[in-house]
Amino acid sequence: MTVKRIVIKLISTLYLVTILTSNLFSQTVPDFIENIIHRDKQFSAMAGQKGIKEAYLSVLHKDGIIFRPEPVNGINYFKLLPNDIPGTLTREPVFADVSNDQTLGFTTGPYDYKGENDGVISINSGEYVSIWIKEKKKWELMLDLGIAHGKTAFTPQFTYANPMTFGMKRATLDFIAEEQQKNSMEILKATDELYCGAITNGKTETTYKEFLSSSIRLLRNNQLPILGKSPALTYLNSQYVEYSYRNSHVYVAPSRDLGYTTGTGSITTIVKNQKTTQNINYLRVWRKENSGFWRIVLDIEAPAQ
Repeated sequence: MTVKRIVIKLISTLYLVTILTSNLFSQTVPDFIENIIHRDKQFSAMAGQKGIKEAYLSVLHKDGIIFRPEPVNGINYFKLLPNDIPGTLTREPVFADVSNDQTLGFTTGPYDYKGENDGVISINSGEYVSIWIKEKKKWELMLDLGIAHGKTAFTPQFTYANPMTFGMKRATLDFIAEEQQKNSMEILKATDELYCGAITNGKTETTYKEFLSSSIRLLRNNQLPILGKSPALTYLNSQYVEYSYRNSHVYVAPSRDLGYTTGTGSITTIVKNQKTTQNINYLRVWRKENSGFWRIVLDIEAPAQ
């Protein structure tokens, strides 16, 4: 058995242990988390009842981005498609986090897409991440990205992050809040670029250790979710590849405690002196921890081809 297979088997075992352990504890879900989960489940229910197109159009923000596989405006994309898109989509949120001012949040969990071709039914499974924005009264879908993996035996119990860990709030005066938000986005953009540059230059082990949150959720194609810093470091440090990343977008909630960055990249694998390169889209969700530093709480890389 190769080292890579041993690592993958170990991570899969840790994933199941984490799931089973979390199921031993119950949480009373607060309203601010319940609201974003309700919106996510509302989308899933509509996808089953009225189809994928209508479901997406009912929740997408006017600037919302989906990946097909390149990033495109979601509303423009779905408006060009026929109403009767084949296949059914189901998904179940298992984790959520919301900013202190309750204007930015994300949900993630397993999905199944069931399709039929010439009478043959196929089911594609994986993990999705949705970024939600609440500018008015309703949560709207700002970004949606997913990876593929084998179907899991069961759905983990839902958990959520406590958004009040850092205690930051939006400034009362609008012009101050806007300036603080702008400054925070510049800092997070520089932080993401620093992270990208360090990884690209091969300083992977120390960079992962410094930037990953203890509660990191790592999502990679054809892998079950990797939960927690120790399993994530084990997986990432076992990858003998070359990385190249480029930041394209950053956003931070007005409360300056939760944000996300997106971009593109390439992963080059060298096997028997032969290089194989795969282009990817990345999404990183960042939370400002009690130390005042931005840390990555979710990292997903999905194939861009």
